[in-house]
Amino acid sequence: MMFDQHVHSNFSFDSNEDLENYINVSNKNDIVTTEHLDFSNPIINYEDSSIDYLKYIEEIDSLNKKYSNKFFSGIEIGYTPNSEKRIEDFLKDKNFNLKLLSIHQNGLYDYMCVNKKLISLEAFIQEYFEQMIQALESSIEFNVLAHFEYGIRIIDISVAGFDSLASKFLNKIIELIVKKEIAFEVNTKSMYKYKKENLYSYMIEKYLKKGGKLFTLGSDAHNIKDYAYKFDEARKFLLTRNVKEIILFKDKIKMEKI
Repeated sequence: MMFDQHVHSNFSFDSNEDLENYINVSNKNDIVTTEHLDFSNPIINYEDSSIDYLKYIEEIDSLNKKYSNKFFSGIEIGYTPNSEKRIEDFLKDKNFNLKLLSIHQNGLYDYMCVNKKLISLEAFIQEYFEQMIQALESSIEFNVLAHFEYGIRIIDISVAGFDSLASKFLNKIIELIVKKEIAFEVNTKSMYKYKKENLYSYMIEKYLKKGGKLFTLGSDAHNIKDYAYKFDEARKFLLTRNVKEIILFKDKIKMEKI
């Protein structure tokens, strides 16, 4: 089974899954969870979604004694401009094997929950991707750009329409992730649950043309039944685009054939 690099446990505000349970669905392979960090999260009445780092690392250390070092630490960093300093302060004395960049919200609303009737699609896409660019231009170190299309998961948009509204922002995003060697996440929840495979095909084609080579696979699982969700389909999807390796963030960063 391929290594799932976007997974949540009960160390995230929106999951009730015990971290240990993932070992039972990974065929005893390595496990990394990427727990949420979203300051002033609109989903929970603007409270902070922050991981209890010491408790998390203690749990991982305990599980590694039991399962011969199969568990690794990760975090999904929800960037907003107003939280940038708080994110930097939170991360400065902590070590994670994997750090995802996500754009979930802007300090006022979550991008999946905003009433799209109150803002034009053009303005919405501009705001969402400009925030992503700002995150990538910040001094925060990220390993992976997660679910690049999170903000438009529930919007019905064609590839042509998406290209018309978003291409100038996406070109800058690709330029930044290639330059900084930040991997691009193929998010199977987005592709197959939210039916955005066409947008991933479009984005990956642009990324490859600009010299992009680093990919990860992530299910965005919040429970064990969604672990490695539709990874077989994603593997075929990547191979048809001549992508034959993914990058793994564990004890050592390395490439592995898919």
